[in-house]
Amino acid sequence: MICGVKRKAQIAYEAGERHPDSVYLTALSEHGVDVLYILTGRRVAEALSTEEKLLVERYRAADEATRYRILSSLLEGKTAAQAATDSNQVTQTITGMAGQVAGRDIKKR
Repeated sequence: MICGVKRKAQIAYEAGERHPDSVYLTALSEHGVDVLYILTGRRVAEALSTEEKLLVERYRAADEATRYRILSSLLEGKTAAQAATDSNQVTQTITGMAGQVAGRDIKKR
């Protein structure tokens, strides 16, 4: 059996007669097969460079304020210091607006 399927099923996958399910594709991935290439024709190596992978990993691990500063900097071409200042202003504005909305809701009740 190959990745949990019999030889006949494997042959059918390779001949295009059947399509593998996610369990099979996950098993392939665990054996080092480039599943993205099987599905899209694009190799994983082509998808992201080493630097891009590192950036994505660090971005995902960052707190919300840091992610906001990174996006602001990239989208607006700002320096990190400028993005940090903007982030603080946006946070203060949102916090102030939330307090005002909450205050109005309490008064209406």
